[in-house]
Amino acid sequence: MKFAIMGAGNVGYAISAYLSYKGADVFLYTRQPEKAQTINKIGISTTGSIEGTYKVECVTDPAEAINGSDCIIVTTTANAHKDILTKIAPFLENNQKILMTNANWGAFEAKQILYKEIQDKNLYVAETSSQLCVASSKEIGSVNFSLKLGILLAALEKNKSKLFIDMLKPYFPSISVGKNILMTTLCSTNPVIHVPITILNAVRTENGEPYKFYGNGISPLVIRYIEKMDMERVNVAKALNIEIQSVLDGINSFWEIKYDNLFDALRKNKVYQKSTGPKDLNYRYISEDIPYGIAPVYKIGQLLGVATPYTETLVRFSSLLMGKDFMTEGVKFNLEELKLALN
Repeated sequence: MKFAIMGAGNVGYAISAYLSYKGADVFLYTRQPEKAQTINKIGISTTGSIEGTYKVECVTDPAEAINGSDCIIVTTTANAHKDILTKIAPFLENNQKILMTNANWGAFEAKQILYKEIQDKNLYVAETSSQLCVASSKEIGSVNFSLKLGILLAALEKNKSKLFIDMLKPYFPSISVGKNILMTTLCSTNPVIHVPITILNAVRTENGEPYKFYGNGISPLVIRYIEKMDMERVNVAKALNIEIQSVLDGINSFWEIKYDNLFDALRKNKVYQKSTGPKDLNYRYISEDIPYGIAPVYKIGQLLGVATPYTETLVRFSSLLMGKDFMTEGVKFNLEELKLALN
């Protein structure tokens, strides 16, 4: 099995090394020549779920990365989906599978961008409800990561989801089928957690103060706001006839140790204890998780008549704070497109 991993960030490192450890052929794509040179020279060293150093072919040509690949796994942030999908479009081959691994409207956008290629080349597109792991890296070619459990997967065509599950089973046996791509997107717990913590610690971040994101970055009031936003996300999903887990249940599904409340689930989980706060506000917890995470929840609520005051307030305040209009950035959709995505 040959995989092309598009995006040599923390998760790209982790998934490339893990698949190599599992015996797959792996090509890792990066835009940075120096990064490719280093990885080709020293491999990728891992700690956490697996420990060792693994040989991975790292390339700067997207055509070379996806050539002959059975599955193309996109591990970039949501605001980079359009760029990477546009780059690979001319080189896609018949019957290839494309897996978007951080939810946040990945499959939905792939359909918009690759519509002609999907039709002409019989491509299969799916997304997972969360990144496959939590990963951190301090230097090129080194990563610590923990694989998640309880990940859902849905394909654009629901009857194709099992094709992905069967392909991935030797590598990620805990992945299961989700109802549709709106379910997997709305299941993503990251935006509803990341955005409130980041915005409510904006002074710390802007002043360059180091802090533990899930340690002294949270408090009972912050957790309360997260839970209010989470209730709105669940209610929006219900209006689409989709049942999704609360953020607490979602986090508990990822890990073997379970917690009774969200404060403990974030603060006591050893995986999350390693997370530090952003070093500046130009960070994916804002640039990705607002326009592709919480803003769409508000916009769907508007279309369906579901009140989302906590979500709306945070989106509008963040827009004013950052001098951007997060309501108009990110994924674009209308009610008819949402209905089609449910089928």
